[in-house]
Amino acid sequence: MTTAASSTVRLWQISDSHCYPDDSTALEWSKETVYPNQSLRAVLDHLQTTAADHAALFITGDLAQEETAQTYQRTNELLADFPRPVYVLPGNHDIPELMQANLGGKVTLPSHVAFGQWHALLLDTHSPGKPDGHLDEAQFTQLEQQLRALPEQAFAIILMHHHPIDIGSEWMDQMGLQQKQRFWEIVSAFNSVKAVFNGHIHQAFNGEYRTASGRVIPVFGTPATCIQLKPTHPVFAFDHLRPAWREIALHPDGTLETEVHYLTLS
Repeated sequence: MTTAASSTVRLWQISDSHCYPDDSTALEWSKETVYPNQSLRAVLDHLQTTAADHAALFITGDLAQEETAQTYQRTNELLADFPRPVYVLPGNHDIPELMQANLGGKVTLPSHVAFGQWHALLLDTHSPGKPDGHLDEAQFTQLEQQLRALPEQAFAIILMHHHPIDIGSEWMDQMGLQQKQRFWEIVSAFNSVKAVFNGHIHQAFNGEYRTASGRVIPVFGTPATCIQLKPTHPVFAFDHLRPAWREIALHPDGTLETEVHYLTLS
């Protein structure tokens, strides 16, 4: 999937919407009342106000709290009038087969999206019945082949649901990507990779992986569109209810800028 781009490419990333089949159901595991579908709708409405400046929206997993066809159908309805392409990944709360069957129109599940010289590679870290993230050897082989096939002057970002480095929360770090070492063995070999973006953690995170050669690859965790959890907390703990999104700016010289924003709900 390719989109032409000769200047700065602006993207949005959202994650962890935890939707239900209807908009009036509150998130069952939240001690505070939050309606995930309504929070997602509020974020999407806000993003549309700057749609002219952006190329695409990436959703990095956990679209569903109630993992049914009806939930994905309702999510697809919420996204149907979004004015930019929407690219999604499954998270541990999702069922990829139901996503494929019930998301359509502007919403697709690709593994590679090109914006001129910038390339977004999407990794599916979902493993049925498990809260942590997994990549098998076939996926690693595909990732390596995709990176090797990029043009010489290309730049890449990688998006996935689970975090590929520890974030300093003991309970959450048990549920990160389990094959971290293998992932970084591959990614470290390609200077084209400029950053990795994940969801899953329900909090903003700015980290980095330092390769054996000393090169630093930034890792950015994006908060949820529903409820946020306390950073660097040893056990599960709520933070606040403000839904969030991430802005990503990919520049022609291979540098990037990114920032998390929170929406204040009335």
